[in-house]
Amino acid sequence: MILGQVALWLNLLTIAVLGLFVGIILVSAACLYASRHSLHLSASSRRLLLWSAVLLPWFAAFSAAVILAFPNLLGGVASLAHWHHINAFNLYSWHGVFTIAFLFLTGFLVFQSFKRVHRHLAQLRLLMQLCERDKSDQSIIQAQGSQAFTSGLLRPQGFYTSGLRDQLTAEEFEVVRLHEEAHAQKFDPLKKLIFALFASFFPTRLGNYLNRQMALCMEQRADAYAHRQGWSETFIAQTLLKVTRISNGLQPKERSSALVCYFALDQLDARIRYLLSDNKGRNLSPLLLAGLFVVLTGTCLVSVDALHHTVETLFSH
Repeated sequence: MILGQVALWLNLLTIAVLGLFVGIILVSAACLYASRHSLHLSASSRRLLLWSAVLLPWFAAFSAAVILAFPNLLGGVASLAHWHHINAFNLYSWHGVFTIAFLFLTGFLVFQSFKRVHRHLAQLRLLMQLCERDKSDQSIIQAQGSQAFTSGLLRPQGFYTSGLRDQLTAEEFEVVRLHEEAHAQKFDPLKKLIFALFASFFPTRLGNYLNRQMALCMEQRADAYAHRQGWSETFIAQTLLKVTRISNGLQPKERSSALVCYFALDQLDARIRYLLSDNKGRNLSPLLLAGLFVVLTGTCLVSVDALHHTVETLFSH
C-alpha cells in the first residue's frame, strides 16, 4: 500500500486514465457519426475539429482527475463526484493493474513513433546525399520517377525528382513548389507524426480514418496556399491531375508513411472537388469547441465516478 503524496499522484493518474478511456469512447462514437454525415466544413475547420477529436479526451480526462482529486473545486456540487481514499494507492488493486496497463500501452506507442522517426531520419540523411541543388535552390533527386514530397521534422523541405521537373512546364512546377513550400512552412510532417501518435490510442480503423482526414486537410490547405500566391484553382487542379497521370505510383509501404507529405497521393478526387467548388464549407465556431470540452469533461467526470463505484462493488482491493 502506497500512502501520502505519491499515492495522490498515482490516483490522479488512474482517474485520468479512466477519464481518457471514457473520452475516447465518446469521441469515437461522435467520429463514426460524423463519418457517415457530411458536415460540409472548410479545410481549416476540419483540421481544427480533427485536432480537437484527438486532444480533447486528454484535456477532459486530466480536468476530471483534478476535480475528483480536489472536490472542493466543484463548490456546492462536490457531492456529485468524489474518489475514495485519494491518499492511498494499492498497486495490486484494479487501480494499479489498469494504470500499469495504460503506461505499458503508452510506452509501446511512443516507442513505435520513435522507431519511425529514427528510420525516417536515416532515410532523410541518405536522401540529402543523393539530391542536388538546382539554380533556384530546389532539392532535385536524379531519378526518372515523377514525385514531389516534403520531408523532415524540425527542418522540413521539399524534394522533387528530375523526372517530374522535366515533364512539367515552369508554371506547373511552380505550383508544385509552392504546394510543398506550404507543407514545409507549416511543419506538416512533424504535425502528422504527433497527430498519428494521439490517433493511435483510438481503435485501429478509426485511427486510420482520422489520419487520412488530417492528411487531406493538410493537402487542401497547401493547395489553398498556392492559390493565394496567384495561381487559379483550375490550373492547380490541372497540375495535380497531370502529376498524378505521369507519376509511376508509390509502393504501399511508402503510402502509409506518417512523416512525408506527397504532392499527388492523398485523396485526389476530394482535393479536386474542393479546389473547383465555389462553396468551401462553413467555419467552425470556437465557442462550439469550448462547449464540447465542457460537455466531455462533465461526462468523463460523472462516468469515471460511476465506473469507480461500480467496480468497487464488484472487486475488493
